[in-house]
Amino acid sequence: MFREVNMVVRLFGLRRQKTREAFYPPLATMGKKKWLPVLVLIFLFLSDFILPVRGWAQSFSDTGNFYFTGAHIPFRRPIFQEFMTGPGVQAGPVRLHPSLGVAQGYTDNVFRTKTDRRSDYLTTIAPGLQALLPLGSKQHSLLLNYRAGQFLYKNFSENNAFTQDAQGHVSLNFPSGLTMDLQGGRLDGFDQRGSALDIQTRDITRWRIMSLMSRIGYSGPRAGISLSSSYQDWHYKNNDQAPRRDRKSANAALTLSANVTPSTSALLGFNIGNHTYDTNKQLDSFSYGVFSGFRLAEGRRLSGEFSIGYTILNFDRAPVEQPPGSDLSDGGDQQKFISIQGNLFWNPTSRLSISASPFRRIRQAGFQSGFAGTSTFLETGILISGRQTITDRTALRGQFGWIQSDFDEGRKDNQFRWRMGLEYRTMKWLGFRLDYVFDKRNSNEDFATFYSNSAILSVEVLL
Repeated sequence: MFREVNMVVRLFGLRRQKTREAFYPPLATMGKKKWLPVLVLIFLFLSDFILPVRGWAQSFSDTGNFYFTGAHIPFRRPIFQEFMTGPGVQAGPVRLHPSLGVAQGYTDNVFRTKTDRRSDYLTTIAPGLQALLPLGSKQHSLLLNYRAGQFLYKNFSENNAFTQDAQGHVSLNFPSGLTMDLQGGRLDGFDQRGSALDIQTRDITRWRIMSLMSRIGYSGPRAGISLSSSYQDWHYKNNDQAPRRDRKSANAALTLSANVTPSTSALLGFNIGNHTYDTNKQLDSFSYGVFSGFRLAEGRRLSGEFSIGYTILNFDRAPVEQPPGSDLSDGGDQQKFISIQGNLFWNPTSRLSISASPFRRIRQAGFQSGFAGTSTFLETGILISGRQTITDRTALRGQFGWIQSDFDEGRKDNQFRWRMGLEYRTMKWLGFRLDYVFDKRNSNEDFATFYSNSAILSVEVLL
């Protein structure tokens, strides 16, 4: 997990980072009367040819604010929050964006297991509210953001979860090119079924993150510099995971940029990280690394950022074999690895958009259950998403994801995810989505192999 934060701080040079769907969206599904929402969606789709409305180019899902319905899981780490697009609701000097998402879905493998497959229906309800207050001018602002999600399973209530994301973000933008950001808040989530960190207990594993993030940067006509930092306090709420995985992580990154062409900048940066476990002290570690890459300016057909680096991870203590029955980890040896992080966006036409996000990072499991003595594992993968606008109201969306997980103890996983669906906007503030998701993981450990099929119908309201 600590490596994910390092990857985020590398991208802090992008002032407005584009959000995307997470690789492991939770599964939502249709109810018993599956034909009714399908007929409604077909009717709305056909009505597009009768009542065309122009100027609705942006999809609700493009805002990244409906990750609590059929296109999401709770964020696995805090990111800087940005205000949603659109006019919102004006209340004096404050601009408000209330939102609500509801999803129904079905999955044929709710626990993501190879044998004893169980199906289930899931209802998700997700309210949210953003408030933007200018601080003296439009260049300075205070953003308050709250989103929640209630997951309710019909047959297996042990998978039920309540998630929430509450953040306060102060943003200062000066005419000289100097920018400053400070954000703090709380994030409640869970280890999703089928993820590498799912310990496959009956109850889903829940956690809480208290975080503080900062960023200061300067962008001049020829060069720029930014300094980013983050602090996270992790607490696990159930399944006896707190002694193994509770920890505090602090990270910082310095990024230098130089303009090579009017639209391209070269990047060079350094990062450090310190990770202290409350009880599982064998996993205390310190990391440092260097990275380089490029940034392509927004507004062009191809934009985004890509970096590749080299990182060294040192554990504070030498590996020590734990006694039989211990919940704690043995610890690990020094790790040296190549890291990759990218967010590239391509718009070949006004109606087609494609994004690609390659990555390579190291993560810590922090527990023995299912992975005896595991301390770290490398993740390498890519997420490719595309959206093709059909009419001003309808669009097709697709997503392909691949992750290879290489564990210290010899376990190797290859996980593939394919998702496609139709979205429809009947009004500017009301949208529908119908999706099919196929998820499969192959592993040399039999217990980690599974596949699943899911169907999702979601309704999203954004004012």
